[in-house]
Amino acid sequence: MSDYKQYMQEKLRLDGFVAQGFKIAGVKEDLSGTWLELEHPGGEAAQLHLTTANARKYFATLLIEQK
Repeated sequence: MSDYKQYMQEKLRLDGFVAQGFKIAGVKEDLSGTWLELEHPGGEAAQLHLTTANARKYFATLLIEQK
């Protein structure tokens, strides 16, 4: 799979969570990518693994907007 297609899949998953009202509550970086901890105001939690550099840049812009 091309990097662009993988990026778009990760972006769409993240956008889906944001559209449902989830907020980024935590970030963990490791050698395999970034793990996002997402929390919904209703108490639900989820994790999302981002592996592409563009997806990691994208989540950073969402995190700044969220503040």
